[in-house]
Amino acid sequence: MIGNTERIFRMINEYTKSFETVQDYINSHRWLDRLTENTSDLRSQEKLLEMPKYKFITLISNLFIVGPGAYRMYEIFQENTYEEIRDSIFVLLYGEGEIEDRIIMARKPQIGVSFISQTLCFFDPKQYSIKDRITKIGLCEVLGYGKILPGNLLDDEKGASPYDDMTYTEFHKLVTEVGKHFVLKLLQTAGDDKENIGKFINSRKYLMIDQFLRFCFTKSR
Repeated sequence: MIGNTERIFRMINEYTKSFETVQDYINSHRWLDRLTENTSDLRSQEKLLEMPKYKFITLISNLFIVGPGAYRMYEIFQENTYEEIRDSIFVLLYGEGEIEDRIIMARKPQIGVSFISQTLCFFDPKQYSIKDRITKIGLCEVLGYGKILPGNLLDDEKGASPYDDMTYTEFHKLVTEVGKHFVLKLLQTAGDDKENIGKFINSRKYLMIDQFLRFCFTKSR
């Protein structure tokens, strides 16, 4: 299911024009590497389970920087204990079963698809995308069909129809399809820097696509 291809290319062109060179694009996204490094302990079962509370809070605070839920962290700790949040993340990342089953098991009060998918993306940005209100609206905008729904940016469950009713897996497939066009366009315009930008995007794939979708969101207002 892919929407208006001409619209996709137009949005990609608008986005890439804001970067003068390939190195400019790379340098403009280096801040994401700091977040990835700050959340690196997610990629160790032992470190995650043994992490003291203060360090755990510092780690997950990085997850909110790319999304709309920066003000929700307080609410998460108001309604869940440190151990409950940590165990929820552990089940999500290291539990058995399909990803949709682990997402269901990871849900807690105030822990919705935004927090869950941000955790997944920083755990492995080559495999998982971020699904929140902003990326749903961004996807609606770039695909050229669907309906943007009014509401609070912190509302995980609403954003754009039909994306609200999709499972994470269905949504991720659409992000992947848009990402193919996005990456191909960057490679086509990179010239002699094609290998350089290819390596850069490959290790940060869905974080890069996520930033494009957040740009598309700004065009909906």
